[in-house]
Formats: sequence, structure tokens, C-alpha cells
Amino acid sequence: MNQFTSISCGDQAPCSPFYRQNGQRLAGHLRQLGWISATLLALAMLGCSTFSSFEPTPIDDVPFRERMKEKTQNGLTVSTAVPSREEAKAIFGVDLAKKHIQPVWFELQNDSQIPYAFLLSALDPNYFSAHEAAYRSHFRWRPGTNRKMDAHFDSLQLEGLLLPGQRKTGFVFTNLKLGTKEVRVSLFGPGRIENFEFYASVPGFRADYHEVDWKALYARETTDYTTEAAFREALAELPCCTTRKNGKGQGDPLNLVIIGDAEVVGAALVRSGWDETEKLSAASAWRTFKAFFGGQYKYSPMSSLYFEGRSQDAGFQRARDTIHQRNHMRLWLSTMTFQGQSVWVGTVTRDIGVYFTWRAWNLTTHAIDPYVDEARGSVREEFSSAQALSRFGYISGVGPATQEDPHRNLMNAPWWTDGDRLVLQLSPEEVPMDQIDFLYWEWGAGPEQDRFINEALKRARKKGLEKTEKADEEGR
Repeated sequence: MNQFTSISCGDQAPCSPFYRQNGQRLAGHLRQLGWISATLLALAMLGCSTFSSFEPTPIDDVPFRERMKEKTQNGLTVSTAVPSREEAKAIFGVDLAKKHIQPVWFELQNDSQIPYAFLLSALDPNYFSAHEAAYRSHFRWRPGTNRKMDAHFDSLQLEGLLLPGQRKTGFVFTNLKLGTKEVRVSLFGPGRIENFEFYASVPGFRADYHEVDWKALYARETTDYTTEAAFREALAELPCCTTRKNGKGQGDPLNLVIIGDAEVVGAALVRSGWDETEKLSAASAWRTFKAFFGGQYKYSPMSSLYFEGRSQDAGFQRARDTIHQRNHMRLWLSTMTFQGQSVWVGTVTRDIGVYFTWRAWNLTTHAIDPYVDEARGSVREEFSSAQALSRFGYISGVGPATQEDPHRNLMNAPWWTDGDRLVLQLSPEEVPMDQIDFLYWEWGAGPEQDRFINEALKRARKKGLEKTEKADEEGR
């Protein structure tokens, strides 16, 4: 019996026919509501993709190629452009960025007499095939639309073989990279390989350095140091550490000096695996908050540290799978130049976890690896591996500290160091690791030992260069 037909007016007598009739009506309405609720629940389980339209925009109607970059060498011309998230959504009819896929467009022209193959894994070792990218974007229970999607993706993919006289266009499906994306093209031919390198700024990402008045910074009066001796003296005058906004306190060590113009430094950082930092906003703060409880966010805004009265001009980071573990780099454009090249002063540390503290406005802060020289050394290795480093050396200035008697940063966290700064001079051209030179300065062994080390390095480098020259002559 339905529960509404058994409603009683009291302990003994049943309700009047009026109540029974209305109870039956109410039961009928609720059964209808139950069917509607079940239907809505089933549709929700199917997902919104069931009702999504698939109407890609013709590629010529999407203006992403206005940002196209082009290079020519040895009869080969490579042009490339990276669509924004919205542009890619228009071209492919689905939101690929939601699947962490980023299409990169190419136009290849072979005016040589040699056939070449496009090496997809050189662009991205974990690239997606066209059908894989389409499959990840398929709609539920819409096989006809999904076949249409497969065909559309297939028609837009780049074919890898480039014969003499051929021109080809198409997309390669790479992993999503916000901000500046390195696009490395390798074309392999018989007995040769041609490499092209591009750096594409993808719209839709607002980095912290986009908020900096670079025109004002470059308008400042600068001092160009033409000799190493004078430059070393200037570096020795730098403060040991970052500060608060008011110039007080001692924060993280200023343990890094990079020599190179902005384009060279930016390219070296991207090539060696560093990500840019997103400017602080409500959206980026929310992404950071969510990342604290799981998930990856490689571009999380950084807190401000100060040098020469201003917060960092640019922040970069190398994050693991969790926001709690990442290397932080903060850079400031100084008023020094060395032999005409810009000089950047920076600090680099390694985050190894998160802890609660009353010293932070949000009651949390990152725990850093207290042995800060480890993070400093990793930068040298990364730039060396990326073939971006011309020469390097060390100079004192931070001030040594031990584990038993450490320095402390603004969060009162301990850190220790040998007291040296790493000085890196970058190159716009690729430098093999065995060709990297040294700044024959300090190695932390004392004046006499440093002189001995420098003389030994000079002899070893001279011998190595002579061996390389001899091998080149024999090869010719």
C-alpha cells in the first residue's frame, strides 16, 4: 500500500476520502518527479560532452599564423606558430588544453636535393599521434561525430617525410606548455641533420615579468665593466641577501649572477627546463590553493623578496609533480653590464616541503633545502646540459655559514653555504660541454690553492683545445 493512502487522522480512524484522494495525487506527482530526477542523473553521468557541438573553424579563419616565426638554412625553410587555447579550440572543435595537449603548426619547404624526415620525438619525446589526440577528446555515445573528429584531426596532422621540392603544412600534437614554448625542429637526412630552434610566446599566460616596467629599468644609468678585475670588485660590493620591502631583514642568499641579455637568458632558462611564473591574481591564487591539496601547477606565483628596493623582476621555477617541491629562481636586472652584456643578480633555492608558520600571512610557507649550494650547483649543470653556458666561476660575497651556525631567512629557516656566488656567462650559440670555459677567479680553497687550481684549469683547457683542433684537421 502506498504510504500516502495510509495516512491516518488519528490513532484509530482513517483519513477522509478528501485526504485519500489528494494523497494519491501527490504520490503520482512524486513518481513523475522520480522519473525526471533519474533521467537528469543519467544525463549528468553521460557528461556535458553528449550535447557539445563539433563545429571546427576553418584554419584560414583563425589568425594564429600572424605570430609565425621562420628560419632558413641549407635549402630548408621552417615556419612555426603555436595557437592559443581558444585558437586551438576553434581549429579542432574541442578544448585540447583541457586534455593537456598543445598543437604546434609547421610549414616545411625543402628546396634542397636531399630528402628529410621530421623527427617528432626531438620536438616532444611524449608527443601525441593525431588519432590519440582525437580519441582523448571523443564525445560519449556519439560514434558518428567521433569519426568526423578523427578524420578532421587526421587531415590537419603534419606528415613527417619531406622530399626534395616539397612543401608541407600541418600540426604536431605536443604536451601543453604555458608561457614561452621551446619549439625544437630536427630534420634528418642521409648523413646529416638540420636543427632549428624557436621560442614562441603563447597568448593567454600572464607572467610576473609582464608587470615590470622594463623601459624604466633599461633607462637607468649603468656602469659597463670591461675588465674582469673591475667586474669582480663590483660583484664583491653586492649585499649578501634579499630583504623585506623596507630593506630590513636577511632573506635568501644572492648566490647567483648571470651575464647575458634578456633574450639569451630567457631562452637558456626555457631550454634547460625552467618554467615562467604566473602573475598573482585571483585565478592563479585559486590554482595554487588547489595544488596544495593535490595536482600539479608549475607556474604558481612566488612571494616577493627584495633587492635594491624592488621585488624580483622575473621568477622561474622547476617543479616536480607537487607544488611542495620545486626549485625557485628570482632575478633582478642590475645597473651593471659586463663587456656590454646585461648582468642579472639572483637567488636560487630548492623547496622540499611545506610547513605552518605564524610569520606568513597565509600561515604556510615552503621549507627550503638548508644546504643552498646544492640548488646553486644544479643551475650550472642545467645550463651546461642545455649547451647555453659559455663560461662560469665563483666569487665570495654571501658569507659562509655552517650547519652548526647557520644563516636564517625571513621565515627564520636555517641555511648554510660556502659563501660563494656562482657567476654564469651565457652564450646565444650552443656550446658543447667540453668547450665551456672558466672564469679563473675563486674556488673556495684559499688564495694559494685557487691560483694553483686556475693554472691547472688553464693548462687542461689549452691541451683540450689543441686536441680538438688536431682532431678537426685529421677529419678534414
